[in-house]
Amino acid sequence: MYLARYRWIFVISALLIFMIVALIQVHYQRKMEKYQLRVFQTIVQRSVDLVSSGYFQWTELKEAIERNDEEFMEEAFEEIRSLDPYIKEIKILNVPPDFKEEYYRIESDGEKLWALFKIYDSMGEELIPNKTAYVEWDVNGILDTIGASVMFQKGGKKTFWNLEYKSRVRGSWLPVSFWSSLGGLILIVVLHSIFVKFVLSLHYETEGLERLVSIVGRKDRYTAEHSRNVAKIACLIGEKMNLKRKELKILEIAGHLHDIGKIAVPEHILNKPGKLSDEEFEIIKKHPVVDADILREYPELSFTVPVVLYHHERMDGSGYPLGLKDKEIPILARILAVADVFDALTSDRPYRKAMKPEDALSLMKKMPLDQKMVSILEKHLSEFINLKLQK
Repeated sequence: MYLARYRWIFVISALLIFMIVALIQVHYQRKMEKYQLRVFQTIVQRSVDLVSSGYFQWTELKEAIERNDEEFMEEAFEEIRSLDPYIKEIKILNVPPDFKEEYYRIESDGEKLWALFKIYDSMGEELIPNKTAYVEWDVNGILDTIGASVMFQKGGKKTFWNLEYKSRVRGSWLPVSFWSSLGGLILIVVLHSIFVKFVLSLHYETEGLERLVSIVGRKDRYTAEHSRNVAKIACLIGEKMNLKRKELKILEIAGHLHDIGKIAVPEHILNKPGKLSDEEFEIIKKHPVVDADILREYPELSFTVPVVLYHHERMDGSGYPLGLKDKEIPILARILAVADVFDALTSDRPYRKAMKPEDALSLMKKMPLDQKMVSILEKHLSEFINLKLQK
């Protein structure tokens, strides 16, 4: 219901995640493409420089071209190809170079790339005026070698040497962004659920817990105070037994709530000054079941159900509501039972005055309680008396 009520928050969150991931993906892709283009440019530039200074400024090759020595020229061209496998074609054009200052000029038609070279002697002084060397590179071969995600194609974006490029992975950010957004949405839902669970748990362990206890307090002041005492006594017994923090937390909450089922018991029975009739006692005996039924309605408190449901069970099977005995009774319920009886005996009731702690302890040794817990109570009796006196 909460998710349905606030589904627009999740839709907006998913869209924001989608847009952010898409923008990051596009930015990264463009940045990578620019880097790959710079690498490509460097490779070609070095190859051009090598060919220009190493071969087309070489007296022997110049003279071979002037006398049209095809055998020498082919050997020289083969040597150039062996140095740079990405050179596709080398030929001599019978046209004068149409550029003045440079030794060469790199050109393209948008997707193919070539360079035109002036042909000099080794000193770079004598020029063949009516011939130009033509060298073309396999641009796709270079791109494939460096793992580039771009290709040169007319109609793309303009870059150096009039080359035009397009992305080979155009649109790949879409599925990445989609799945990232879906994952982000799932993460938001999970975090939201954890947050809600944490808030509810915190509520029921603090403010909500106090409100539940106050429900009984409005009806019976003794039960509310008794519940607080039982929680403190049970936790101290648990500490002396070196229970884990989680178990102590369960004891504390169960102690506060172990008598909440008494809201179903009429006031004239709760506060009756004399002995209860059999029928009245049967009504009292139902309160652990009512305890459990109430707590089951609160998932954040349901872990206390076995403790409150069995806190009136006794080691010899004489307790209620199920007549469990010995280790059939959960250990936390046995601890709570001892704390419950000790506080009840040492508190004023409409039908009797409070017993002295030592007298209460003597009586408890004869009762079918877990005597291990009773022994702990006896050993640290002064601490439990001081604890009960604290408000």
